[in-house]
Amino acid sequence: MPSVSGAAGRKTVSRAATRPAAADCDRARAATRGRAVWWVSAGALAVGALVYLVDRAAGSASLLPAGAWSGTGRYFGAVGAWLPSFVHPFAFSLVFAALAPTDAARAYRACAAWWAVNVAFELGQLAPAATAIAAALHAAFGDAAPARALANHFLRGTFDRADLLAATAGALAAAGVIHLLFQPEAGADHED
Repeated sequence: MPSVSGAAGRKTVSRAATRPAAADCDRARAATRGRAVWWVSAGALAVGALVYLVDRAAGSASLLPAGAWSGTGRYFGAVGAWLPSFVHPFAFSLVFAALAPTDAARAYRACAAWWAVNVAFELGQLAPAATAIAAALHAAFGDAAPARALANHFLRGTFDRADLLAATAGALAAAGVIHLLFQPEAGADHED
């Protein structure tokens, strides 16, 4: 309840009573932060999907229909070769950040985890590793469609150092976005 005081019967309301509670401000900032992160990650994923739809051969991405669009390789040019490797750790790190918009440490860990996943998938395309991974998948899961698709990723994929650099840049860019979004706001002093 606001405090009322004043000389000669004049009523004044204390500043602390008129400001929203600190927890309400924190929740509102977290919700805004979460929405911003969702939009940035959705935009990045859309660009990544577009690369597969217009620049890659039909059926090159297991999660997109084989006959969706016929890729020509002209829209994204040389950038289209490594852009998905940038987008994966960037967008998925931000998705995890949006799930916990008040926990910057967790968001940074998501950046490191998605970087590691992308690097592992890239290194797994090296010939000795690809053969061993495909054999292990077949031994564990037989001819199940998901295992076969994953084995094909390793066996038919091409290792590229540019993809490693792109994955690293994507994870660092996600960490940069998270750093910007988790900065305390100027004047966000919660002292009452």
